[in-house]
Amino acid sequence: MAKWWLPFLWLAALLLAVACGGGSGEAPATPTALPPDTGSPSPAVTMTPEATPIISDGQFEAPSKGYSVQIPEGWIVRPNLIPTTTSSTDVFFAPEDESAVRPNIAVTCEKVEEGTDLQQYVAQKRELLAVITGHTPEGEKREVSGGEATLFTYSLTKEPAVDKIEAYFQGKDCIWTVALAVPGGQRETYRPLFEEFLSSIQLLP
Repeated sequence: MAKWWLPFLWLAALLLAVACGGGSGEAPATPTALPPDTGSPSPAVTMTPEATPIISDGQFEAPSKGYSVQIPEGWIVRPNLIPTTTSSTDVFFAPEDESAVRPNIAVTCEKVEEGTDLQQYVAQKRELLAVITGHTPEGEKREVSGGEATLFTYSLTKEPAVDKIEAYFQGKDCIWTVALAVPGGQRETYRPLFEEFLSSIQLLP
């Protein structure tokens, strides 16, 4: 996977986190801010629609992407909220919240260049986060859908402050990122819910 993709993906996630604060019980509209010009090529955005997911009894199933997950009680789902040429992100928003950052969990399946494995992907992500935050995150291992995942925990301190946990794991056709974003200081409040969310993820055949 070319490294210039990772800053864009991080910026998209940051824009999502910051743009999701407060408001009505409706999930926010897609953020419209663009990342700054870095001199590197920017991935084109595609609006090709994904197949409609199946939602039943609190279970979210996306056969076209290859996963299912239990929706946290009361949370709102926005499928395909951030589409790019190599990925599509489903976002699960907490119920109505008046904070500057609306708690959310984003699930992304990122198609990578042939030969890119999870270890390489995680190493590139660690390198990027070290530049962004000034600290090199320590990886935490856990199991997701029967396979090994690496978790990074970090914070974005520029107001509005955002606490993040991101889990990366290998899929059949892509590398998955499941990212929790919450207001600064609330990570431990939402960590049990995030752990339950990860435990409920099943990769489909």
